[in-house]
Amino acid sequence: MQRHSPSRRVVVTGMGVVTPHGSDLNDFWSAMQAGRSCIGTLTRVDTSDFPIHIGGQVDDVKPTPFLSEQTLHRNDLFTNIGLHAGGLALESSGLGASANEKRPIAVIVGTAFGAMQGLQDVFGAYFSRGWRKMHPLAVPRNMFNSLSSNLSIHYKLSGSQFTVAAACASGAVAIGEAFRRIQHGQDDVVLTGGADAPICGAVLGGWANLRLLSRNPQPERACRPFDSARDGLVISEGAAMLVLEAYEHARRRGARLLGEIAGYGATSDATHLTAPDSQGQSDAICQALQSAGISADQVDHVNAHGTSTKLNDETESRAIHMALGRRAARVAVTANKSMLGHTMGASGALELVTTLLTLRDGVVPPTINYETPDPACDLDYVPNEARHQDIRYALKNSFAFGGQNAVLVLRHPDEELQ
Repeated sequence: MQRHSPSRRVVVTGMGVVTPHGSDLNDFWSAMQAGRSCIGTLTRVDTSDFPIHIGGQVDDVKPTPFLSEQTLHRNDLFTNIGLHAGGLALESSGLGASANEKRPIAVIVGTAFGAMQGLQDVFGAYFSRGWRKMHPLAVPRNMFNSLSSNLSIHYKLSGSQFTVAAACASGAVAIGEAFRRIQHGQDDVVLTGGADAPICGAVLGGWANLRLLSRNPQPERACRPFDSARDGLVISEGAAMLVLEAYEHARRRGARLLGEIAGYGATSDATHLTAPDSQGQSDAICQALQSAGISADQVDHVNAHGTSTKLNDETESRAIHMALGRRAARVAVTANKSMLGHTMGASGALELVTTLLTLRDGVVPPTINYETPDPACDLDYVPNEARHQDIRYALKNSFAFGGQNAVLVLRHPDEELQ
């Protein structure tokens, strides 16, 4: 059977973020360029019995013109930060967060943990006081698709709607699948991205027992991707939503173009539940390049997954070498988690926003806390200071437990798209 070859170009017309730095996109980008960490001492959770006391904590969402206090009161923090980021993205795109009628816009979001804080509270109530004392909205408030459903309902988006669960690659996979749907003509517009708010006792305890969290007592210096002294990741929270559109659709309505997603690759290591595999990651990079129709020699920048764990950073560095060959040594590689911490299922989407801004402004944010090179990590990691550089093509890597790999290719919004 002959396979249809997709031809529609996919552009980004709106972006919204919620991070420990706040929810203003310009402030967020300024912090990233300046190399300013958002990691601090945790205050929401009593960590006195934990071996770690730091993380990237998001404050509660305040009411906005498109989010009422009543709406926010019904939801878990995870849903609220995603709703806020989604509204900001719709406003940014010119489509608007408020609408009187349903709109044929799809919703595809990713999350690793969902409404984990709410679930912890529900189970706590059940085991301490019995089922009669559980919250009456325990199921709809904490179901895994609570964010995608709330985005669809609140902003009157009546296209297809679903949630991607691909661990820490969830946001990137959601964006990749949205890209494919637009490419193949199934949707014209998709609100997509990722969100996670996992800072609660159950998640911190689980990660602490895995022995993958940094024990560094200095919050701003704890996350140090690719540095030889790295000792683990730092859990953080955040949300990023993007409006993706078919180029012709965006042009007809006179939308501002923020960038183009040119390719997407996704693979499975098929080897181990927690240990990453360079071959699987390299295959995802190569798939993404093929999808974009470009060669390794055209790649100028890689926004790395860069978790700050010994094995992950070494494996990713090797995968970049395998996929890009001789070009790898000349590519600027940066790890946003050095400043943001690991926002889990939101990381791929949040770091994609950073990559889009990198292409727009020609500024590569630094990998901070990089002091002592690791012989096993021998790429150009843009240490400690931002770099001005013309970027035409960039990769966004997202790799996850379960061996899930997702890579997106971004193209500069050049004159051809204006």
